[in-house]
Amino acid sequence: MAHVAELPGCFAVGSDAAKAVGNVSKAISDFLPWLRSHREPLVPEAHVSRPSMADLYVAEVRHEGAPLQAGSYAALFPYDEEAWSDEKLERTLRWLSYSHADLMAAIEGLSDDELRSMQVEPGRSLHYTLRHVANAEYGYINRIVGPLEGREPVTDGQPADVRERLAAIREVLVRHAHTVLPEDRGKVVFPTWAVRPDEAWTLAKALRRALEHEREHLLEILKKQ
Repeated sequence: MAHVAELPGCFAVGSDAAKAVGNVSKAISDFLPWLRSHREPLVPEAHVSRPSMADLYVAEVRHEGAPLQAGSYAALFPYDEEAWSDEKLERTLRWLSYSHADLMAAIEGLSDDELRSMQVEPGRSLHYTLRHVANAEYGYINRIVGPLEGREPVTDGQPADVRERLAAIREVLVRHAHTVLPEDRGKVVFPTWAVRPDEAWTLAKALRRALEHEREHLLEILKKQ
């Protein structure tokens, strides 16, 4: 998996590192029109709208974790330790809202029974995938401001409706992201209250992973339609 430092949530995948890197220019060329489709202005960092490999460079390579494998470690990069400005925080939260809206549009009109019967992958239903997206997002913000157990009305089974659960957890993420002081947005946290307490997190990493993860599964769902 290759991550674009200037565009949180923009990533490319490949069967090996070289192929992932080789797919980055297309990922950016797809990501920027997606932002424009939501009337988002071009970010200053993305000064090349259709980059070639000549416009890109590999800043760092990490070997830990398997980012496309559920439950695996996710790397913390130096750009995740930057203290985001209010503008960048709000911008990334807007991008998350676009992704959420697209996900809701992709499942619009489907009944709960249809969500449970439709298979995204063998043995993994659309309903399961949506709950996985919600639960992962809860885990991301829990690692930054947690432990949230007992502080939020969102439990493993509630809300039971998967759409309501996605919306409720997104509200929790946005609300708690706003409580992190500007100087703490790049502060490294080791969540002793969570699974894998030795994995390093920052607010920037949590929001980046939330957007990457939701878009990863959104694109997966759209391919099945």
